[in-house]
Amino acid sequence: MSPIQHDDAPLGLREQKKRRTRIDLCMAARRLTVERGLDVTTVDDIAAAVGVSGRTFFNYYETKLDAVVGPVGEIGTPEARQRFVAGGPTGVLIDDLASLYGSSFEPESEAKEAISLVTEIVHAEPRVLAGFVAAGTRQEAALVELLDERMGGAVSRDFALLTARLMPTLTMSAAATLTEDPDKSLVTALHEQCALAAQLFTPSTQEHR
Repeated sequence: MSPIQHDDAPLGLREQKKRRTRIDLCMAARRLTVERGLDVTTVDDIAAAVGVSGRTFFNYYETKLDAVVGPVGEIGTPEARQRFVAGGPTGVLIDDLASLYGSSFEPESEAKEAISLVTEIVHAEPRVLAGFVAAGTRQEAALVELLDERMGGAVSRDFALLTARLMPTLTMSAAATLTEDPDKSLVTALHEQCALAAQLFTPSTQEHR
């Protein structure tokens, strides 16, 4: 979830290819871990599944566990991070956070598969959970940095950390709703979860539905 280049221009072809390779290696590592188990899966297996060499693998990840966890320090796409830091796309923080996190859900089918794979891995390989926890801590730091840049350093650290811990929870809650409505977009589900969370702080004499 790691340094972030917040002044990203749209990615050039070379950077797009590198980002795609990083994601492909992650997805291959997750698929093979579900299929064979982490111990049996090797770095060469992961690299071969993507069509690159073992040496190339180490340009992206240090270990096979790192590949299973995936890119750390990246929240959304570079373009989405740039929009967020600039105050967009709507100017409403909770909506813009949903858009930022939602930008990671493309392509939609791959995002849904990734969530399913991670769920299986955490149940089958409990030791991998520590890797995801460590990644979550680093992603918290990344979002704190993004919030600082967006708000000119005016945000309190307590608020930033609360936000950084809340968004992954809302994202997983959004993913969980897809079991009842698999045709729903992940982005739509995330915006709906954010709207529901906002109701916690909205005075009302009626029960929320």
